[in-house]
Amino acid sequence: MMLAVLAAALLSAQAAPPASPSDDEIVVTGERPRNFRIVTKRDRRAGITRCTLKPPSGDPLLDTGICQAYLACVPTVRTGPEMEACMRPPMGREVKAWQERRKAAMATR
Repeated sequence: MMLAVLAAALLSAQAAPPASPSDDEIVVTGERPRNFRIVTKRDRRAGITRCTLKPPSGDPLLDTGICQAYLACVPTVRTGPEMEACMRPPMGREVKAWQERRKAAMATR
């Protein structure tokens, strides 16, 4: 739950400025941040840990980046505030990269 609040804060704090709409265009000026859960499963025989976001963000690179940050933080933290402190910088970087990918995609349209 704490990660969902953190992600919502990061997504809302770094919203891109809205573009000026044309007459025949519908423009979404903001997106409601969604709550998500990080789900991990470990294969004990192979030693592989799988990680997914539920629901997925729609951007596989964002999901992968968040999972990698989470899996890197888990062995080193013991409390919720420690997890938040560990996750904040990589999630901020992932959200910025996601925004840049969206801007680039919008520019090519």
